[in-house]
Amino acid sequence: MAGAAQVIELGRAERNKREKRERLIRAARELFRTKGFAATTTSEIAELADVAKGTLFFHAGSKEELLVMMFQEDMGRTIERAFAMIKGETFYDQMMYVFRAMIDQNRRDLELARIFVKELPFVKGDRHGVAATAQDFFDKMSLLIEEAKKRGEIIKDVDSRLLAHNLFALHYVFTLLWLGSGEISPEGRSPSMGEILALELKGFMKSPDRQRATGKTSKTRNQARS
Repeated sequence: MAGAAQVIELGRAERNKREKRERLIRAARELFRTKGFAATTTSEIAELADVAKGTLFFHAGSKEELLVMMFQEDMGRTIERAFAMIKGETFYDQMMYVFRAMIDQNRRDLELARIFVKELPFVKGDRHGVAATAQDFFDKMSLLIEEAKKRGEIIKDVDSRLLAHNLFALHYVFTLLWLGSGEISPEGRSPSMGEILALELKGFMKSPDRQRATGKTSKTRNQARS
């Protein structure tokens, strides 16, 4: 019986710890949106979450670490789901499926998305969460590129990981320009994300597949706009 009671107590403690972490993240989200990241203090986050300041520092050493936790929850899970549910016959379509999912996630919370692109590149201290999310993206996108090579869509001597980095960089710049413009939606921007990424891929595609795989038909070009 003593052993069972100990297990119950440990389970209760774990739930309590998880609930406090969730309250801290919810409080930080609200304050970052309403006050802005720079103006928000850890004391305000702890007060809104109804926890002691020491509890906040147990879960996160700073408000920057809380921001990284949010990024992992939001964009990390989005990337994981997108690759798990990948759709499209060509690499171009598969790539666009992932990037559209990332854009859609940003659209769900524009204010927080703007904070992500502004603050995360300069987060000090432990950047493990950001690096882990990026690593997961590059690993999965590289695998898609390798599969495209096997299908004969992409030339074989392309460095898959370097191409994955280049595609992400173009997506990031497009996202930065969109969010910085104050527009609610990226649709209608010219050039579109699809057109920018298609141009990057053009030099790596085998000629017979190039038109179809990079969205050069009128139908795919319209679908590429986002």
